[in-house]
Amino acid sequence: MPGKEYGALIDRFSLRVPIPITRMSVVLDVNLPTQRLPGDGGFDLWQKTPKVDERPLEIAERQSSDESREDAKDNGVSAVTSHIKDASISENSALKAATKSMPKVPPSGVWAPAITFFDQSTDNLDTDSQAKYYSYLSKTGLAGLVVLGTNSETFLLTREERKTLVETARKACGPSYPIMAGVGGHSTKQVLEFIQDAADAGANYALLLPPAYFGKQTTPAVLDSFFNDVASASPLPIVIYNFPVVCNGIDLDSATIAGLAKTHPNIVGVKLTCGAVAKITRLAAELPEGTFATFGGQSDFLIGGLAAGSQGTIAGFANVFPKTLVRIYDLYKEGKFQEAMELHKKAALAEQPCKAGIAAVKFAAALHTAKLAGIDSPQEKLKPRRPYIEPSEEQKKSIQSQIAVLEDIEASL
Repeated sequence: MPGKEYGALIDRFSLRVPIPITRMSVVLDVNLPTQRLPGDGGFDLWQKTPKVDERPLEIAERQSSDESREDAKDNGVSAVTSHIKDASISENSALKAATKSMPKVPPSGVWAPAITFFDQSTDNLDTDSQAKYYSYLSKTGLAGLVVLGTNSETFLLTREERKTLVETARKACGPSYPIMAGVGGHSTKQVLEFIQDAADAGANYALLLPPAYFGKQTTPAVLDSFFNDVASASPLPIVIYNFPVVCNGIDLDSATIAGLAKTHPNIVGVKLTCGAVAKITRLAAELPEGTFATFGGQSDFLIGGLAAGSQGTIAGFANVFPKTLVRIYDLYKEGKFQEAMELHKKAALAEQPCKAGIAAVKFAAALHTAKLAGIDSPQEKLKPRRPYIEPSEEQKKSIQSQIAVLEDIEASL
């Protein structure tokens, strides 16, 4: 929707939460963003005070013995606490080591921008279902998962929820599975906070939209400054996310993307949801494959993108039939172009009703992938977060009938 003025209003507040703990009280400062999108359908230290012991000697000795046992018990608790702390440090160290060992450029192939499960009675994340879903997708041949992409309804999530989803994905997928985290925001400071959260939670890459709330003020100079400032400070490699429809019509051309990548080595890829295959060709001509990865942003031009020089796709439809899309990619890479194209045609037609938006993708996934992941009541848990609504009954019938052609194919893979 080029030129359309819309965006998100972010309010920040500080929540001071006293947490009573034996011998001390801790106060946590938690910054929670609340977000609103337009309804267009389209986020005291304990101290022991010495006292003079005036008791008879026998009583004092007995009490002293009791205190010795209590001290021993305290030492035991301290030892357990220390062990837990050491284990946590060890786990974090292993996580950081796994993250550092990941290739700087995202692996080629099909990536799924995973959808989000909610408990409709509380409007909170359903992390149990989410973990099952992430785990299932990670075993379907996908090159990696994008957590907090557009299909995750990221701009409807609090900062705390964003980090929770990345943590859930890392635990569910293991320490070495590639995870890319969406970190889109409206200011450089906000984005860097999101990136640090993602890095702490175990993400390997950061997927970054341009700042777009003030569309007309987002000039080439602003974009250049934004991406370079973020890339310079980011602990994670940056993948640029070009999606004009959700960015006030801001559309990064290939010269801008290539220029940013050449200027900053921490910019290692791009996702082109704009659908411009010509950009893929130009980026492939300017940037060596080993230093930069270009991904199409929709599965229905997967083969066209590969032929033009892309490294794969990050596609919402991979939530529904991940194995089928991976099969198309593999067939093409094996030189079986005709077979790949025949399967690609079927997938493109099956995906058509899912193009209506995130709610349609979530419903299709509820009919298929979520069930295979062992998730109960998937249609209920995959309703969009309020205020957005699920597809109409007519839309549901269309989705169900058109994706049916791929169900047997997916099951055979």
